[in-house]
Amino acid sequence: MEKTTEGICEMCGHHVKMRQKAHIVSESKKSDPNLLMLCPTCHLMFDTHLKPKIFKALTQSGIKGLPKSWETSIYEQAFKASQVARAKQKDLVKTARG
Repeated sequence: MEKTTEGICEMCGHHVKMRQKAHIVSESKKSDPNLLMLCPTCHLMFDTHLKPKIFKALTQSGIKGLPKSWETSIYEQAFKASQVARAKQKDLVKTARG
């Protein structure tokens, strides 16, 4: 895989000035076979729409052991992580107040 950011998006095929590394499986190694070089638009679509749809389709087909990171979009994952962090913060404040 090319090391420069300029090049062809591996999803849409357009030549772009900036490509981003998209991890196919977030829980896996950050190495070449697990990366796609995508334009920013395709990277966003891949993480927010394609992974959850692929997860749902493959799960409905009976395939098991899919990456947990595909189950929901990156925005849903961030929202859930934020809720957990806020709950922990509230607990810390309550504990400190005694």
